[in-house]
Amino acid sequence: MTGLRYWQVVAVGLGLPGLFCSCRQSPPDIATSPPSIVRAAPASLNGLAVIEQVRRFLEVGPRDAGTPGAGRAAGYLLGELQRLGIRAEIDEFKEVTPAGRKVFRNVIGRIGRSGGKIIVLGSHYDTKSGIGAKFQGANDSGSSTGLLLELAAVLKTVPPQETEIMFAFFDGEECNVSYSRNDGLHGSRRLAQMLVESGASGNVAGVIVLDMVGDRDLTICIPHNSTPGLCSAVFAAAHEEGVRSKFSQSRSEVLDDHVPFFNAGMPALDIIDFSYGSAPELNDYWHTEADTIDKLSAKSLEEVGRVTIRLLNNLLENKKGVAR
Repeated sequence: MTGLRYWQVVAVGLGLPGLFCSCRQSPPDIATSPPSIVRAAPASLNGLAVIEQVRRFLEVGPRDAGTPGAGRAAGYLLGELQRLGIRAEIDEFKEVTPAGRKVFRNVIGRIGRSGGKIIVLGSHYDTKSGIGAKFQGANDSGSSTGLLLELAAVLKTVPPQETEIMFAFFDGEECNVSYSRNDGLHGSRRLAQMLVESGASGNVAGVIVLDMVGDRDLTICIPHNSTPGLCSAVFAAAHEEGVRSKFSQSRSEVLDDHVPFFNAGMPALDIIDFSYGSAPELNDYWHTEADTIDKLSAKSLEEVGRVTIRLLNNLLENKKGVAR
């Protein structure tokens, strides 16, 4: 379905040179004129293309962290990023878990200029272990992984001039027993630590984590433990996109991949719909074999994707940064 992807760019700050000026007026000094700021248009993101990304990713099969399936998934993601012409790598590391020492693989892609401001777009790609042989994890974590791949495809066509966009596919988000220092959030904790130790965490303008974003009854609920400035920015982006009613903020905290960055002082946000079930307010599809691709909506994926692009554009234009 590659033909379903449409591209366009938005030029911000372009001036219309003196329509009523005398023809004797001196031409502008090109050397000192400010450069045009080119951004991805939200309409570039097509929901059917995202569904196709999810479908192809799910064909990889089970991808529990530390298994050969997770290794295949990491290889697939690396190949897709490289196919798009995005510089990408696998960061492989080992950690002790309640199930023994495991190998984890973060897949990291980058566009834009390195050495300055950084914006991280993240999704975990692993699945919960022990659910059953037919478990697809279509929404958790297929939906966000497919959306992140399509966002990479869109944003690659108009990379930012002054900012590095990092596409982070996290391994080991799911816990084996219960979330703790050695159980769950392995990949995100690893990247957050690397940013801190390299001194780059101070350049991070925002970490935007996507998780469970494909439900037909889209009800994004931003957890309380997200950076307030980013919460305001995502609500503004949702308003601009005409879907503000589908975005709200919870009074509760959620333990997800944004937390290691948030705890390390980086602005972080979790875009998550934790009401995924057979009726409103239920979550009875989550972590069950009912989490299949037929439960996903191209419309929901498109709405979240377009809001994410608007949010990203706003962060790129915010020279002052988000309060931490």
